[in-house]
Amino acid sequence: MKNASFVTALVSVVLLLSGFASAASIQVHNTGVGASDILVAPDAQTSFWTLSAKPAGAVEPIGSNPFRFNCCYFPDTASAAWVSPDASGNAGTAGVYTYDLVIDLTGLDPATASIAGTFGTDNDGSISLNSDSPVATTGFGDFGAPTPFTINGGFVAGLNTIHVRVNNGGDPTAFFVSFTSANAISTVPPAPVSALSWPTLTGLALILAMSGTFLTRKA
Repeated sequence: MKNASFVTALVSVVLLLSGFASAASIQVHNTGVGASDILVAPDAQTSFWTLSAKPAGAVEPIGSNPFRFNCCYFPDTASAAWVSPDASGNAGTAGVYTYDLVIDLTGLDPATASIAGTFGTDNDGSISLNSDSPVATTGFGDFGAPTPFTINGGFVAGLNTIHVRVNNGGDPTAFFVSFTSANAISTVPPAPVSALSWPTLTGLALILAMSGTFLTRKA
């Protein structure tokens, strides 16, 4: 019985440690940060989010990054900030601006992916994944409090794109995105338990087996 308890405990330890490798984080980036994922100074240009569409007559180049700007919106946080097409907050042209964040699900199961957070826009806007319908929208003056969003479907293998569309109904204009979670199940097999790990695993198994024996006797 003692040998059976030890074997059961050892198998449990191996399975438990192997399970830890199944969940993985999706790399996402809040608005307002630089290349090191730290907030830039106000008015400074940010990284990761890029302009992919703009109204006719807008001078901001496609592919450009926005600038940190917050004149009168809900407060920035320690890890995310409002951004605008221009450091002054003035885009100069009314209409819809679209900013994109590309995320990579290589090595992850897209069917298990889930991303959540909050966002805001000035003026009305939306947030969506790839070519899907928006998962959340904002009204014309809804920039006094963040709007929550969750993306639970529509992911594909490899590269995916999160779109934020902002309707500039009159300068200034800006948007905000802060991620609270981004996870998926890894498709990469967990690393095998190396021979060097067996002494540690054996020790843990012995502790579990002895604890089980002690509790059984005490009961």
